[in-house]
Amino acid sequence: MRNLDSQIDTMFNEAIYHIEADNTRRIKKFTIRFTKSNQKYSPDHLESLLGSYEKAIREIPRQFLRTEKTARQKYLEPFEEERRHALIKVMTEHVEMLVEKMNREYREIFKNQKRLEEFDDRIKDTLITSQQKIDEEICKFSANLREKLSSSSKVKPEELARIYELDESTLIDLKAIEPLQAIHEVFEGIQGDHVAKGALEGIREGIMICSKFGTQLGIDPSQNHTEAARRLKKRSIVAGTLVLKDLIDAIYILTQQLKLPVEKRNSEIITKTQSRLNESLKEHDGVDKVIASLQVFFRMLSIA
Repeated sequence: MRNLDSQIDTMFNEAIYHIEADNTRRIKKFTIRFTKSNQKYSPDHLESLLGSYEKAIREIPRQFLRTEKTARQKYLEPFEEERRHALIKVMTEHVEMLVEKMNREYREIFKNQKRLEEFDDRIKDTLITSQQKIDEEICKFSANLREKLSSSSKVKPEELARIYELDESTLIDLKAIEPLQAIHEVFEGIQGDHVAKGALEGIREGIMICSKFGTQLGIDPSQNHTEAARRLKKRSIVAGTLVLKDLIDAIYILTQQLKLPVEKRNSEIITKTQSRLNESLKEHDGVDKVIASLQVFFRMLSIA
């Protein structure tokens, strides 16, 4: 899934930015502290500086693999060999970039202190250790992800898109994938219950009706291409998108209550969530159809 790979790569850019920013803050703090005590570039100061870079280098596989794992578990996407090679390459490049920066910053200082061999050995060890760490961590990551995906009962994003007749990109924009997966997981847990089956079908119908809000405007065809008409369409689509997100979020909250034993359900959360949903829907044509489609679900929560 190349779109997912691109999204993860963008998150990597953010991760390396934070890793480097944290390193810069540490370096500045150490330099101020040792300069104030007249120990700038003392052995302890240099050890702190190199240690800070080594910490940043260790953070690269930790943060990158955590990002990769979170995204692939969310979208139920396997970790293919091609992606494995690409990930090793990008992590290695970032490690080498930081090592090169260490070289530029401190090699001359160690040379002047007649400690160049010590510095070069440390750089070499850092590169070897970091590459070993990347290889070890990516093997563990791959095995762990494979196990998680094989045991997952979550509905894949492309299947959700098919069920609700929505583009996968729309589900991503709405941040609706995880809530919908959670909703389906709850109903999977009560399989064989005809009422639950009817409730889930009603939820599907309600979301599909709601997804059309804002797309069907009674605009005079002769005015269709005017600036005013375009602005109206845009506002209407945005409003429709927001109410669709509100609906999915409300159903998710209510479904989390549904999976609890009746005596442990929070009636205040249920009532307030339904009230917010009614308020969100009330301005839209078709609201009655959405509410009607949810009646079986509401009856399961005793709020019909």
